[in-house]
Amino acid sequence: MAASNRSLSFCLFMTTVAFLVVFTGTSSAQLSTTFYSKCCPKLFSTVRSVVQSAVSKERRMGASLVRLFFHDCFVNVQFSILF
Repeated sequence: MAASNRSLSFCLFMTTVAFLVVFTGTSSAQLSTTFYSKCCPKLFSTVRSVVQSAVSKERRMGASLVRLFFHDCFVNVQFSILF
């Protein structure tokens, strides 16, 4: 019985430590909405033309891209919350 209580206490302690480590982390990343306009000014026009071309060839491509971005962002957000 004592060993069981110790094991439970240890698991609770480790879970608490894990949550503290995960949720108290800091980030020093400096995000900018103008990053691509500075380093690659033709990026948006290039992507726009490629996507328009793909959608004109296959109408479902627009929905497929939206689905791809949704799942990618959703998974990354959930992953970043955990780590």
